[in-house]
Amino acid sequence: MVSSPKGGVGKSTLCRNLLVCAAHSGKRVLGVDFDAQGTLATWARRRETLRAAIPDCLPVPVQQAELADWRAALEKARSSGADVVFFDTPPSVEVNISAILSLSAEADFLLVPCQPSQDDLDSATPWMTRLSSAGVRAAFVLNKANRRTRSFGVIRTRLLSLGHVCPVEIPALEEIAEASGKGLGVMDLSRSQSAEVFEGMWSYVAREVQL
Repeated sequence: MVSSPKGGVGKSTLCRNLLVCAAHSGKRVLGVDFDAQGTLATWARRRETLRAAIPDCLPVPVQQAELADWRAALEKARSSGADVVFFDTPPSVEVNISAILSLSAEADFLLVPCQPSQDDLDSATPWMTRLSSAGVRAAFVLNKANRRTRSFGVIRTRLLSLGHVCPVEIPALEEIAEASGKGLGVMDLSRSQSAEVFEGMWSYVAREVQL
């Protein structure tokens, strides 16, 4: 599951690229989009259109669901036959905090994307504290990270004091957005600068959930 109270931190980007990585590793995958904006579901529809012309592009099905009806969505996902299911969740978790915490408790592992800024830190910190108090296994993921900047080191240090941090950061690269706009993940690209990043992140997630 991927969750953050703040919008625009990269939840859908993380979901679709990890789904593609899992598919490339031979797993049967499924995404469930709980966000009313339907960003992940829209990407999946672009991918299906692309697959009509390029059948070798691996299938990555995505279902849309209402957060208030998360139990039915979870049951449907469990009966889908998928090896790996990723839940993409909406921002503003306080709107339906009961549902989002209940869904979080059902997840094997939860990723909290956070960009290296004070605004993101202010949003992600209380959410990670809430998840930890609820006994949810979770880790921060630094998105749009630049190791050469001072802010990266400062924010990463603060995150490490608050919870687990994924050892792989997502760089700020144009190709990530370009791939998404075509219904692709970076692992689908023939010459990707960030393929190793998401491959490493998928390896981390797969190990955490013992796949």
